Order: sequence, then structure tokens, then C-alpha cells
Amino acid sequence: MIKKILAVDDDPGAREFYKLVFEEAGFTVETAGDATAAIIVCGDFAPDMLLLDWDMPGGGGKRVLEKICELLGKTIPVLFVTGSPSRVNVDLRSGRISVLRKPAGIEALLSQTDYLLK
Repeated sequence: MIKKILAVDDDPGAREFYKLVFEEAGFTVETAGDATAAIIVCGDFAPDMLLLDWDMPGGGGKRVLEKICELLGKTIPVLFVTGSPSRVNVDLRSGRISVLRKPAGIEALLSQTDYLLK
């Protein structure tokens, strides 16, 4: 079964990069440029994993995570890719959340995605 990833970042270049990397790896990918768009896309797309920037318009990565979990009625694996990883203040002990420093390389993105989706 093909896994679905929703990549949310306010940088259009980053969204394009994530889409290319993950589609080449066999994932179905949707992107959004802000928190509001992410929540709208998620309703129809129902991703298996989120890739989120921490700082973005419309509420940031934490707000997106909270709203999407509420919308789906379950927790979902999340990979935060951010220029300020020390600012990510969510419980990382659950094993369903990872953080990478931006810019993240292809190997790191795919490795963390494999880990989160196991």
C-alpha cells in the first residue's frame, strides 16, 4: 500500500523539493503552504505522515499537528524540518515525532520517514 505524506512549508522551493524526493521514493505527496491550507488538504487526503515546518503562517507546525490529529481522530507520525529545531516543543518521546534541521538532505528525510512509518 502506497503511503501518503502531507508536506507543509511556507517556502515554495522546500515544498517542491519534498514532493520530488518523496514521489521518487514511491510515496503519494500533497503539499500546503500554511497551516490553514494544510488542515483543508488533510480532510480529503488523510495522510499517513506529516512533514511540517515549525514556523509558518497561520499558526505554525504545532497548531497544524494538533488540528490534524483532532480532525483525523488519531495521532499521526510527524517529521518536523525546521531551521530552529531547539524551538520544537512537543513530546518527542512518543517515537512518532522526529525533528531534522533545515535544510535536510535526502538520506535523512527518507531515513526518518522510514523510521516513523514502521
